[in-house]
Amino acid sequence: MKHLLLLIAITMLMPTASAAELSESDAGTYELLREDRTPSGVFFRFTRSGGKWVAFGKTPGKDWENVSCDPGCLYRNSTEKDIRAFFPPSWRESNEIACIQNIAQVFCRFAPSKTPGERGYVFIVLVTGKPFPVRTRRLIER
Repeated sequence: MKHLLLLIAITMLMPTASAAELSESDAGTYELLREDRTPSGVFFRFTRSGGKWVAFGKTPGKDWENVSCDPGCLYRNSTEKDIRAFFPPSWRESNEIACIQNIAQVFCRFAPSKTPGERGYVFIVLVTGKPFPVRTRRLIER
């Protein structure tokens, strides 16, 4: 019994990579960036509707399109196990990470532990076989 209580106590004290979930403050429009950090012209807009995340995508020369329409496209909160698969240990240890994902991609907010109040965002593409991170920048909406 002592060992069980000790194990439970240790588990509760361990930091988790997914201590928080995405919130309304993460809703917005984001542009994917190329490797050289230049704009790609590919945009995603995330909003919350009926307690669920909804995403719209826009490519150059096209209109906004709902990209969370089919059952496999619905977003869910990423689990701690998911986050461990997406990020190396050193990154998880130095950032608080929260993500949503569907069958094709992951959208994450990260907040460096040593810089309170600072945060960034990253997309992770899942359809390439191996999770592939893509830089992004948040657009300021007026």
